[in-house]
Amino acid sequence: MSGLIWVGIVAAIVLFLLWGRFAPSIGSLARRASKTGDLGPVLAALNKKRPAAQPTAFNQAIRLLWDIDERALALGLVKELAASHGNARIAQYWLKQALTVEPGISRKVFTRAFVTEHYQPEVAAQCGPVG
Repeated sequence: MSGLIWVGIVAAIVLFLLWGRFAPSIGSLARRASKTGDLGPVLAALNKKRPAAQPTAFNQAIRLLWDIDERALALGLVKELAASHGNARIAQYWLKQALTVEPGISRKVFTRAFVTEHYQPEVAAQCGPVG
C-alpha cells in the first residue's frame, strides 16, 4: 500500500511540473492579446498569481505590449494594475508613462476621476527610467 502512495505522490509532482511547464506564460498570453485584442486571458492569468507577485507580472505584460506598440492594450493593463495595486511603484511608473507618452490614448482609457483617484505624481516622480 505504501508503494501506491509513493506512486501517487510522484505522479502528482510530475503533473504539477508539467502544468507549470506547458501552461501559457504571461508573455505568450500578451502576444496573443496583441493579435486578438482580448485582454481577458491575460487578466485571468495575472489574477491567478499570488498578490505579491502580481505587480511584477503586470509589468512584464505591459512592457511587452508597450514595446510592440500595442499601447491601447498596454494601457488597459495599466488601468487594471493601478486599480488593484495603485500603491505599487510600478503602477505609478506606468501611469506616468501613459499620461506623458500617450496622452491621447490615456484620455480614452482613463477617466479624469480614475486619474485623480489612482495617480500619485509624487511617487511616480521617484521612479527611475524603468520603474
